[in-house]
Amino acid sequence: MDIHGFINVDKPLGWTSHDVVGKLRRILSTRKIGHAGTLDPAATGVLVAGVGRATRFLDYVQSSSKEYLAHVVFGAESESADIDGRMVDHPESSNSPLELPDIETALHSFVGQIEQVPPKFSAIKIDGEPIYRKARRGEPVDVPTRSVTVHELSVVSYRFPDLILAVTCGSGFYVRSLARDIGESLGIPSYLHHLVRTRVGDYTLQSSTSIQELEAMTFPEMWTSASSGIEAGIAQHRAAFLHGDHQTAWYHGRSIHGSGIVQNEPELVRGIGSNGVFLGLGRQSNVSESESDIQPAIVIPERQ
Repeated sequence: MDIHGFINVDKPLGWTSHDVVGKLRRILSTRKIGHAGTLDPAATGVLVAGVGRATRFLDYVQSSSKEYLAHVVFGAESESADIDGRMVDHPESSNSPLELPDIETALHSFVGQIEQVPPKFSAIKIDGEPIYRKARRGEPVDVPTRSVTVHELSVVSYRFPDLILAVTCGSGFYVRSLARDIGESLGIPSYLHHLVRTRVGDYTLQSSTSIQELEAMTFPEMWTSASSGIEAGIAQHRAAFLHGDHQTAWYHGRSIHGSGIVQNEPELVRGIGSNGVFLGLGRQSNVSESESDIQPAIVIPERQ
């Protein structure tokens, strides 16, 4: 039985994202599985796994906006910026606990497009090697700054030294770095104590399935109840309906020219063919004020 689609897994505490992929490979008896957006072992929540042809779309799922609940603790710091790293306590910081208005003011500078330095214990590669390996060997690591986007950032609850934040952000954002940087902006050490990812694109924590639930089901039942089709993973993109010669051109990877909704910037679109069949993902761009081209990016074979 060929299976192609996504599974929204609630990643357990202590598991790596690769551990989840390995478990799914054993449950589904297939090796063609990947995931969209790594979660650290100390984090839990939504991990979207792609199976079969869905693996080709994982980059697009990963680029979707994400939501988190982050537990930040003041008064201590970690070399990894989270609870898994070597901790250094600063008990003197408890002598002057932060006030909530000061924290809320500091948060304003972390909203929008910002420059962020990822933790040195991360999978970012320098000269082809993950920087966490260099850090573990005690080598100096010059972590490059990256531009990231925070859409929303708000306080859920606060009682010193514990701060709970709701974060909505784009791809490539490190909540660990945010936890570290908030403390630095307030003049107090801080680290990420726990993280829950509550949404990736249209996949939410409420609609996720735990590893225990997956293991308790037989294969056909599990796939039917826990998976979603490939199109569901990119449902946030507008549909482009293609028929006749346009559908044939799509299957051959040729650019499709015609009138349609013209955007100021190129955008991704879902190709939809005859009888509502999902054709794959394309990129639409303007050629005039009233016309656009669609170039197929990922084509689903005609026979699935």
